[in-house]
Amino acid sequence: MKSNIILISVFLIFFSEVAFCQSKADSLWSIWSDAGIEDTTRLEALLEHGKEIIKKDTDSVFIIAEIGYQYAKKRNLLEYQSASLIVRGKALYRKGSYVEAEETFNKAITLGREAKDSLSVSRGIYGIGSTYYARGEYETAVAYYEKSYELFLSLNDKERMADVMNNIGIIHLIQKDYENAEKNLIKCHELYTEAGVLKSAPLNNLAILKSRKGDMSGAVELQFEALKINEKKGNDYSIAYTYMNIANTYSKLKDDKNYLKYTQKSYDIRKRIGDKAGMLRCLSGFGIYYDDREEYDKALQYFEEALSIAKELDRKLSISNLLFNKALIKLRKDQLEGVLEIVNEMLEINTKLDNKKGIANSYYTYGMYYKKKGNYDKAIFNINKAMMLAEGLEIEQTRDFAKELYKIYSELGQSKLALKNYEIYIDTRDSVLNLENQQDVLHQQYKYENEKRALADSLNYASKQQINKVKLTQSKNQRTALIIILGLVTLFTIFAVNRVRLTRRQKRIIEGQVVELNELNENLEEKVIERSKEIADREEQLRYALEASNDGIWDWKVKTDQVIFSPALYTMLGYEPYAFEEKREEISGRVHPDDLKKIEADSYFDLILKSKAGSLITEGRLKNKSGKYIWVQIKGKIVSRDDNNNAERVVGTLTDITSIKQKAQDILNAVMTTEDIERNRISKDIHDGLQQTLTVSSLNFQKVRKSINGLSSDVIETFGTAYDYLQQSITESRSVAHNLMPKAIVDFGIIKAFESLIFEVDKSTDKIEFEFFHNFEEHQIENQQIKLTLYRILQEGINNIFKYSKATKVDIQLKNYEDIYMLTIEDNGVGFDAVKVLKEETGLGFKGMKNRLDAIDGFLEIESREGRGTTLLIEINKNF
Repeated sequence: MKSNIILISVFLIFFSEVAFCQSKADSLWSIWSDAGIEDTTRLEALLEHGKEIIKKDTDSVFIIAEIGYQYAKKRNLLEYQSASLIVRGKALYRKGSYVEAEETFNKAITLGREAKDSLSVSRGIYGIGSTYYARGEYETAVAYYEKSYELFLSLNDKERMADVMNNIGIIHLIQKDYENAEKNLIKCHELYTEAGVLKSAPLNNLAILKSRKGDMSGAVELQFEALKINEKKGNDYSIAYTYMNIANTYSKLKDDKNYLKYTQKSYDIRKRIGDKAGMLRCLSGFGIYYDDREEYDKALQYFEEALSIAKELDRKLSISNLLFNKALIKLRKDQLEGVLEIVNEMLEINTKLDNKKGIANSYYTYGMYYKKKGNYDKAIFNINKAMMLAEGLEIEQTRDFAKELYKIYSELGQSKLALKNYEIYIDTRDSVLNLENQQDVLHQQYKYENEKRALADSLNYASKQQINKVKLTQSKNQRTALIIILGLVTLFTIFAVNRVRLTRRQKRIIEGQVVELNELNENLEEKVIERSKEIADREEQLRYALEASNDGIWDWKVKTDQVIFSPALYTMLGYEPYAFEEKREEISGRVHPDDLKKIEADSYFDLILKSKAGSLITEGRLKNKSGKYIWVQIKGKIVSRDDNNNAERVVGTLTDITSIKQKAQDILNAVMTTEDIERNRISKDIHDGLQQTLTVSSLNFQKVRKSINGLSSDVIETFGTAYDYLQQSITESRSVAHNLMPKAIVDFGIIKAFESLIFEVDKSTDKIEFEFFHNFEEHQIENQQIKLTLYRILQEGINNIFKYSKATKVDIQLKNYEDIYMLTIEDNGVGFDAVKVLKEETGLGFKGMKNRLDAIDGFLEIESREGRGTTLLIEINKNF
């Protein structure tokens, strides 16, 4: 997974070039805290304070924005309500919650229009454009950016107009529309100049454009021009930033000496000014540089130092990337201890960020770990999952994943799968080689320009050698593929011969069984004839009784399979009497599929015959004439047997109990809905009330913390203890709020919520191994009650496993079928008497599960035996 160092930071939006200044933030907080100052001045200071700390403490910005919004709302200051929401939207954007950020910006726009504040409206539209930009929906992003540009134009705000042009230019750059990219970036530079603002962003982006077009000399020239601007402004932060851009251009040119020189220059400045985010980028660059050169100890040293800073700054994506590099180095050095914990942390971060590339890398690393451990099944499962996630992302990922799968399948002797992945590897490898060859050519061009084309002849020779090398490699690959194909043909021939032999053997067995079956049928026909006379004598008497009853009565002659229905049975189902034939299939075919699964039989008629008591009282659902299901009470009893004690006649009734069931379900729905509403209310109260109070207290504690150095050590220690407890309270309150009403379900959907819960419990124990599978892909469950029911059942199921099962392995599957959602939870624990538990409806939380499922007409099945583990099967109709 090695890659060249890429300048990611050039695609970030330049809202400000001023580094974070703690003293300024403290000053702004002091203004807000002074109740004697005018309201608008206090609000401006509060919101400016949020902008100052947003890069360092995004979580606190949410609270600050909410405080500003509520304060402005009480005083009917619409303009500041809108401004507060824009700050909140930016914080959500930085956290990766793009949909929620868009909703917040829209609300800010509405308030801005009501306040007739054009600046707030234009900033909100600009913010929405940024959310679509971050999601990769570039056409929509450009549409919003252009709309915001028109509004900034009406305000003659050239600096923000330039910001818009810069972002549109970046989008065109990503889309490889270099003509429009250049046009917009030049316009951006002109607008900054007209506004009297010196910014190097458009020059840096134009340098990227020239680099893409192969003009490396032009790229370096623009970067040094940007450097002059930053030196003129005396902005150390921007100088260090441009040094890093220059270093990355030299990296693409494979000029190691200049890459290290300018990266070190950038690092030295950032360390001097305390720019830890910049130090992080430089240290990561050093680590990747030495990792590419297989100097693993040195690379690991830089990655560890960078990781420490990333965690301090809470840079989730950087933490994930550094953990990935660290894990790979440990695997290369066969240092497996601690790798699993690293990957667990990495997957958790990327799941919360919805970073598909990072999630794919996490599963790939799992696979490499299990390969080292010799567990090939898990290795294949995880790398295949990584392959699916990597589709459409970076080609280098697919290449490396396919290569590892090819190696594993080859070791296992699975030739067909090995060949499939080998072909993928070759295709992607050749594509990457083409890109690398292009970079090599650009590097040679740069070198020849600097040396005044003194080595032009050498370039042609090097190109020919490279072409010959590629052709030789392709020839070897073709020979290897031919050998594999011949081997597969041989295996297929052996398989076909064995299959023919097996088919002949099975045919002889079937022919013998047919003869036996024909003999049995002849005996059965004789017995039917003997009993037919007795049946005819009783039919007339029975019909009189059926017509006098209000219940749907049925009479089944088992041996002849003849059934008699009363008229009430037809009318109960919405039909005229005798509108359909008197056959068992007419009833069995109308039974709800879920009810058939519960009884583990073809019909309720068969269930009566299987019962030890020879009778049955149960409930089920039958489809009526209009296609709807009604609830009926089903009663049946064997009333006569033959000499061998086999049932001859079964009589029973069907009673419509739909209204009774509906009332019970309405009550149960109300209870469950009330419970979830109350959970949500308490969760919201904790989030909006307690957490705000704790966060504001934390901010004030931080301010006081800076001025207690002169106090005694005991006082400082006591203060520190109190401060730690306060931070712990903030964390615990968030956890309680999440458990009451898991936010992951609302924000990210059921799959992310399941993965998050399973990840947390898997991480909390070394004794139980959890696996989770699903087939949802892009599908989402829209019904909130279904999502909560599935999530609560999973929680209760896992809780039971921890308490009682003594299991070492748990498999969880959530499947999306055409009409139903299916959840299975299977463990290899000690098991229990499932029949007893279900009959008594007590213990192990199953009563609560059943109540939740009854409320949405769901189905629960438990399969367990003592000493043989437990399986829970839950089915929920999508249209309950």
